[in-house]
Parts: sequence; C-alpha cells; structure tokens
Amino acid sequence: MRRSAEETRRHILDVAGDLFYSRGVRAVGMDLVIGTAGVANATLYRQFANKDELVTAYLVNRNEQWWQQLREAAAAAPDPRARIEVLFDLTRRDMATPGYRGCATLNITSEFPDADHPAHAAAVAHKTEVQTWLSEQLREAGDADPDDTAGKLLVILDGAQVLAAAMATTTPGDHMIQLAKQLLDARLPRASVTG
Repeated sequence: MRRSAEETRRHILDVAGDLFYSRGVRAVGMDLVIGTAGVANATLYRQFANKDELVTAYLVNRNEQWWQQLREAAAAAPDPRARIEVLFDLTRRDMATPGYRGCATLNITSEFPDADHPAHAAAVAHKTEVQTWLSEQLREAGDADPDDTAGKLLVILDGAQVLAAAMATTTPGDHMIQLAKQLLDARLPRASVTG
C-alpha cells in the first residue's frame, strides 16, 4: 500500500516518537528509525532534513496531541479549578501507563541542554505555554497571584513526573495530586474550592 507524503510523514513521526520516548533520543540513530519505519533513506530525508529536525517535529507533534487531549478533557470541567485538576488527573494517568519514562518535553531538555537547539527551544516554549495556561485558569478562579501559583503548580507537576519515571512508581503521582490540592485550597478564594 502506497502512502501519501503526509501519511509517510505521520508514520515516520509515530515510529520515531515511540523509539525516542522508549529508548532516549541520543540512543536512536536515523538508521534505526529508517529500518523500523520500513522506509528508504531518501524517503525519510525528504520529510526531515536531519535528526534535529525529526526530533523537533516529534516533540512539537507530541505536544500538540497533549494539548488536544487536555482541551477535550477540560471542556467538560465546570470551572477553572476543575480544569486544573483535569491536567493533574491526566498526568497521573500517564504515570500509571506501562513504559512510562517521564515527561517527553523534560526528557528533551535533559538530552539537549543547549538552549539554541531547536528541540530544546520547542520544549521550553511548551512548558511556558503550560505555565501560561495554568496562570489563566488561576486568574479566572480569583487567585491573587496567579503567576506565582502557576509556577509552583508546574514545579509540582514536573517534579512528580521526573520522580515517577526515575523510581518506576506511581506514588509521586498521588503526592502530586495532594500537593496541588493543598496549594489550590490555600490560594483560591473559598467560593472556588470544590469538594
């Protein structure tokens, strides 16, 4: 079956994404991606000029899918606090999936610490967007200092993901939920606090 150029690109991204996430980007060469995807060298390099471009596209694609999942789940939430809780619940569910290796975005910043690397820049942009989204929800919920609370929530979220991957346990996810609830209880007006 012949794939269109877009289908081929999606297939390569899916295969590369699975490999990058499960093994680490540095451990995966382009030959492994080509062989696993079952495409010719020329086919891959027509889609992605080099590994840096492929890694960046993988991360951007993964984060777009993450945002779509969050927005769909949060759409049913009755208020901004509940939308924040959806984010933490989704993250805890991710932590419980087999093969969980932590936050793909944080993994990229570890593997590519150079701030000028395009994948690192994409990772930082995503984390900034998450913090902005949290701040917007907190502002709507009546937090007196939403940017500060958003920063603290992001530390809780990301710290739990790192520990869950490192320790291969879901306990950090449970602690994450507890800490986020305590912070929201302390920072949001009592009228916003839900059961």
